Formats: sequence, C-alpha cells, structure tokens
Amino acid sequence: MVAAMNIRILLTCLAILTCLAGKTQMSISFDPEIDTILIGDQFTLKISITSNPNEYIFFPEFKGKDAGEDLECMEAGAVDTIQVRDSIFRLERRYLMIAFGGGRGSYDSIPVVRINTKGVIDTIYSNPLSFMVKYIDIDKDFKPYDIKNIKTYPSLLWLWILLGAAGAGLLAWLAVWLLKKYVKPKNTVARQKINPYEWAVAELSKLQNSNLASSRTKEYYSRLTDVVREYIELQTDLSIMEKTSEEILALMPSTIFSSPELVKYLASLFQTADLVKFAKYPAILDECRANMLDAQNFITESNIVVNELKQSQNQNEEHTSGHTSI
Repeated sequence: MVAAMNIRILLTCLAILTCLAGKTQMSISFDPEIDTILIGDQFTLKISITSNPNEYIFFPEFKGKDAGEDLECMEAGAVDTIQVRDSIFRLERRYLMIAFGGGRGSYDSIPVVRINTKGVIDTIYSNPLSFMVKYIDIDKDFKPYDIKNIKTYPSLLWLWILLGAAGAGLLAWLAVWLLKKYVKPKNTVARQKINPYEWAVAELSKLQNSNLASSRTKEYYSRLTDVVREYIELQTDLSIMEKTSEEILALMPSTIFSSPELVKYLASLFQTADLVKFAKYPAILDECRANMLDAQNFITESNIVVNELKQSQNQNEEHTSGHTSI
C-alpha cells in the first residue's frame, strides 16, 4: 500500500491583473492567507476589483464543480462595497470552496464582466492562481478496539413528537400573521388594464415633485428603482421585483430591452441606487436628478421599442389574414 502523500502547500497568494480600461484593477487571493489546505477542508477565495461608481461589475457565479477540477463552490457571498477615496471604490466577493483531490491545483484566468461609463460591455481576466493540496496521513499501525454491545436508553419519542407539534403550530401561526400583515394580493384585473408607460410616467412625476431626493435619499432611490422594476414587469411579464440588480441586468439581453443604450440607463441607475441603499453612499442632489433622468429615458425609449414591436406584429397579422382570405 502506497504511503499517504504529505505535500506542503505551494501557494501563489495573489495574482493581480491590470484591466482593459482606466483605473479598474482586479486581484484574486485566499482569505485569510494560508499555507496548508488539507484534502476535504474548506477555504475562502476572495476576488477584489477597484473601480469607479460609474462602472458596473458582474462577479463570476461558480456553480458546483465549475470552480475547477476537484474543487467545488459551497457558497458565494454577497458583494462588499468599500470606498477607497473620492470616486474610487473596491468591490469584494468571497467564495467558500472545498477541495476533493490532492496534489497540484490551479484556477485558470477568472472572467469578470464590466459595463464601463460608455455602456460598452467587456470582460476582465485575472492571472491564474496555483496551489497544492495535502493528503491525510494514515497510521498503518492503528488497531481498532473491540465492538461493544449496544446500549439502550429510555425512549423520548413522545417528547420529540410533542415538541414538533408545538413548533409546527407556532410556525403556522407566524406564517398566517405575516401574510395578513405584509402580503397584499395583486389586483390582476387592474394590472391587465393599466398602461405601463402612462403609469410609470405618473409615478416618476410624483417622485420628482416630492422632496425625498434632498431629505431621504435612500427612500428616494428605493421608490425610483421600484417604479422601473414594476414597469419592466408590466411590459415583459418577467418577475423581477425580488431579483438583484445584477440579475436584472443579466436578463436584459434576452428581452426586447436588449439595446446597449437601454442597458446603460439601467446600469447607471442601479449602480448608484445599490451604493446608496447598501453602502450608505451620500448621493448629492445632482446625482439624484441624473438618475431620475436615466429612469425617464429608459421608460420613454423602451416604450418606443414596445410600440414598434406591436405595430410590426399587427402588420404581420394583417398580411397573414389577407393571404388566408385570398
């Protein structure tokens, strides 16, 4: 029997890539920095990107063993936003990984998608990160103990049944209370009769005439993005109210709102809104007005796309019905 390998970790701690444009920089490292990975152990991989608030960054989504050979991503954390200095932010994301195979391992260049200030979509690649995984030492001289008889203990099944029933009843009561308090049924008939464009324009007008932009910025951006999200739902029948900004932008290329200009409006709006809502970014009044203009431009130009599509469909139906009657 071959003796178990005892391999010391060979770790390239940090691979830094200067990205394709401007001051955007990307690095990949282990967090915390370690010098041993035991086979089957979990470890954290961190991706850091330095960028400005006008760019939109899409971090990779490792699914299962897509993270690499003999590697698997157990959990992908949320994106942390850290302000380095004026107009410069560092975006970080941590991934909980696990190694199943021993020996040398590596990450190929990891791609990160970026939308720059001109609405151009490009991909940033990191340098590879290599490492070694240590096998578990096996003691060949170990001798197992004799198997002991099974011990019997008093049954507590009735107690577990009672606790389970009480817990289930409590959860059911809590669910009913939350549904009555927070969930309001949607009026599907009203949603079918509403004109999405007219509704969105009216809602934006109300928000623009309020003083939220100067007094309660977080509430202002929450209402602004909610209007845009519900407008997209009404125009496309997509369900996006519970999706993140990254997920919504990733869906746009497969919808009728796939033009770079429309994606640029959304990216600009969601970028500042996420910073205000989650990173306590102090948006000034000019930024609030600029993002209101982004929302108005998106709704106006996307409504033109919807109308052109409907007109084209009507012409096709008339052409088809004309041939049928002949």
